[in-house]
Amino acid sequence: MAVLGGMDSLGGAVLAGLLLGILENVASGYLDPLLGGGTRELVVAAVLILTIMIRPHGLFGRHDIERI
Repeated sequence: MAVLGGMDSLGGAVLAGLLLGILENVASGYLDPLLGGGTRELVVAAVLILTIMIRPHGLFGRHDIERI
């Protein structure tokens, strides 16, 4: 959950864990009867991949640029 919330944000990791757990259960409740099961892992993987693509530093992480 640290990747989703941000590597330097403890609150972001906690919030991301809660949101991902809720999304996982809701999606499996709606999609399992339609697709036959196994959607929990698919939802988690899709959310993590989309987060890394859109915001590589996480939802609440800082994007610091250091010039040396």
